[in-house]
Amino acid sequence: MKKKFVAIALSAVLAGSMCALTACDFGGTDKAEKQAYVSLDINPAIELIVDKDSNVISVRGENEDGQVLLYEETGIKGEKIDAAINKITDLAVKYGYLDEDNKVVDTLVTSGDNAFATEILSKVNTSVTATAANLGLTVATDGEGAYSLLRKMDEVKKRFPNNKAIRNMSVSKFKLALSVSETGEISLDAAAALDDAKLIEMLREASPQIEEFATAAYMETKTKALAIYEQATELACNAVYTQYYLEKMLSHPLTAYYGGVYQMYASAAKGFDVICDVAELAANVSNYPLNEAQINAVVTALGMESADALKNSNGEITIDSIEAYADKLFKNTPASEAVEQMKSDLTKALAQAESVVKEKVNEMAKEYKPQIENAVTNARQILSSVESMMSILPESVKTVINEASADLKDILAEVETVLKRETIEVCELRSFANRLDKKAGEYLNKIQADLTEAELAEIETRKTAVVNKMSEQKQALEKALDDAAKAAKDYLSELKEARKNASK
Repeated sequence: MKKKFVAIALSAVLAGSMCALTACDFGGTDKAEKQAYVSLDINPAIELIVDKDSNVISVRGENEDGQVLLYEETGIKGEKIDAAINKITDLAVKYGYLDEDNKVVDTLVTSGDNAFATEILSKVNTSVTATAANLGLTVATDGEGAYSLLRKMDEVKKRFPNNKAIRNMSVSKFKLALSVSETGEISLDAAAALDDAKLIEMLREASPQIEEFATAAYMETKTKALAIYEQATELACNAVYTQYYLEKMLSHPLTAYYGGVYQMYASAAKGFDVICDVAELAANVSNYPLNEAQINAVVTALGMESADALKNSNGEITIDSIEAYADKLFKNTPASEAVEQMKSDLTKALAQAESVVKEKVNEMAKEYKPQIENAVTNARQILSSVESMMSILPESVKTVINEASADLKDILAEVETVLKRETIEVCELRSFANRLDKKAGEYLNKIQADLTEAELAEIETRKTAVVNKMSEQKQALEKALDDAAKAAKDYLSELKEARKNASK
């Protein structure tokens, strides 16, 4: 029977179900070490984390230009913040990001220690202006926040009108909370409720998992490749719990169903989680190419003669590429009523474009209907197999099993009801996954309390053996990641070389 569970797990993978990156443990510590979060929007957009001694312990390009600027550069991470900012500013001038048409840098700093934040902000601003001056360029710093950031903050506040934490957020706190939410491990409203020190620690823990060359294309390939491998290994490992408890039924007669119930919930949760992750990846509104009418509305709002300046490196015009242009335009233009009107007109044009794009994104969710149906089928197959295996248990235990699996059956029935509708909301499917995952967690806690340390160690040994046997899947994963990494590195190198040549 164990082989049957492995076969089910592998067939689920081959059928196209996918999963996302391994979840991070953001536990942190109650007494977090003093740190500061630094955001530079030149454009490029770059974020850094600084430790209590003003050393840069993390640096990341937040957009494509940020990745291009930082790619294969040294003298930033591990350096004092002023030296790191000197290097970043020098590179920004060298590659033509800072020039006579772009002489303002948005700088935001936040920390759990206000005095420390003020100290770091002073060092950042001084380093930017001094380095630029040494290179013959007069640059100013601005802490108001970029147009795109302020637009997002306004949208979030409108979305959560009764959320006091969100309403009272400063621009720097919002920027930090937004970055943490983009790791995918916490929602923005949940992040808003945490203090700065906790958020910085969460971001610091997530940063090492983000490669220097993590372009959008690379992340999509990586997510899908990991999906195939992780779902195969996780579903196979889940079956280990069922098999182990059946073997130990005499020593655990009243809890022998724990393994099977855990497998049912954990496997079903993974099936839905993977679809959500891939659907969300494909449904990135900010990177969705706009149509001619939407582009014309933006061009009119900005008073432009041509839309060429709005194109990204792929020649497309998206919400992101428009905001990148607008950020540069507005921070380098003196405040006036005309500028405020332009911002207002642009905001309306972008809101209208986003509304249309979101409708298209919802339509795209229909494409995942076969995968959702497949996930339901796989969950029911595992449910049926586990119930069949549990048929050898005493009648009193069978009753408990039936009660324990009732929630799974109810959730699957709800999903099948959703599948009958014209639209499928990814967030709704995610809620099903979260409910299943919560139930899986409850049974995993029961297992950990029920088994001895030696028994738990034996399960881990068996899971490792299962994973080690899946060499073919691992080789496929490694090849996919290697190919994607090479493509991303080549892409960034080409863009960097092009910037270098253009700035000569």
